[in-house]
Amino acid sequence: MAVPLSKCELEFAVQALRAENVRVDGRALTAYRRLGIRFGASHGEAGVNFGPTRAWAVCSGEIIKPPPSRPNEGRISFHVEFGPLASPNFEVGRPSAQAISVGNFVERLLRGSRAIDAEALCIVGGQKVWSIRVDVRALDDDGNLSDVCAIAALCSLLHFRKADVEVTGDSARAFSTEERAPVPLSVHHLPVPVTFALFPGAAGKNGEPAWVLDPNRLEEAAMGGSLCIAVNQHGELCGVHKPGGMPVEFAMVQHCLELAVTKAKEITRRINAELEADLAKRQAARKNVHEQFNQASLLTVDWTESTVEEEQPKASENLDLLEDDGRDLEAELQAVAEEAAELEAQLEAAAQSEIAALAEGQATLPAEGSAGEDLSAAVVKRKRKKKIRPAA
Repeated sequence: MAVPLSKCELEFAVQALRAENVRVDGRALTAYRRLGIRFGASHGEAGVNFGPTRAWAVCSGEIIKPPPSRPNEGRISFHVEFGPLASPNFEVGRPSAQAISVGNFVERLLRGSRAIDAEALCIVGGQKVWSIRVDVRALDDDGNLSDVCAIAALCSLLHFRKADVEVTGDSARAFSTEERAPVPLSVHHLPVPVTFALFPGAAGKNGEPAWVLDPNRLEEAAMGGSLCIAVNQHGELCGVHKPGGMPVEFAMVQHCLELAVTKAKEITRRINAELEADLAKRQAARKNVHEQFNQASLLTVDWTESTVEEEQPKASENLDLLEDDGRDLEAELQAVAEEAAELEAQLEAAAQSEIAALAEGQATLPAEGSAGEDLSAAVVKRKRKKKIRPAA
């Protein structure tokens, strides 16, 4: 944000310029500050800066019905807004005199010089035309804000794309950006303003006035007047704007015009270069849109002889594993049969020894009929219970 200036600063800037032809920021008298141009993500958005002085412009369009006075011409309007973000001298929600003056200057420069073909904006005569609106907002004011706003509006118009329209009889259809590529506006030439700050000369130097190109905020506050010359890329004079101030001789105007032609050509070359770079960037992004995602890894099978030969040993290995499993199963079955035979022999031996023990016990008991019969019956019953079935 700009800081208010003191009288000492203003006097120092004027004395340094008169005595030594030296500017406060160290630039030459004919030097511009660094020019910056950038475009937004959408078509019609452009930002321009001369050093700290910045402005942002947005161009938009809609289809309207033309007035009866101009049925075959489109509408072009410019709106400039200065807020306290750019300078403490500007108020919120209230258009300042400087904003109105700059807005009129931009409109006369771009529409008055017929840089844009208004008849090319007509879709159906008397029924439908394009209405183009350019909104310019000052972001920071460090001097020469009018030139920055005008160049930002020009870049916004050059970068804007309107929907393609197909006319059938008295009806028209506007296609979306997905259906058809939008088309640019018809711009005949590029008028660029070049502003000079004028300072009254000292009494000891025959009263010759001094001038500087692209004044900053301190030089604007100390200057005695300004002179703006608009020139296009072909070196043609598009307009001269002098909003009051000290008088200027014709020789100085001629000298400033020669310098303005050179500077305007440099600025237009820079604008065209930035537009081409942005267009190439957008085309590359649209062309390589599939590369924004990772490519899927595809599964491929190589049906070669080497692969078949490698698969055959795997099948034989599986057969060997089956044969080995069969051999192990037979061995386990044989071991189980041997264990069953051994258990059967042990059971039979145990039964024989038990029978022998019972027989010996019968011989030692007293001979009583009932007791003997019961014992023999118990032995026979026990033998039946201990009978072992032969193994299958």
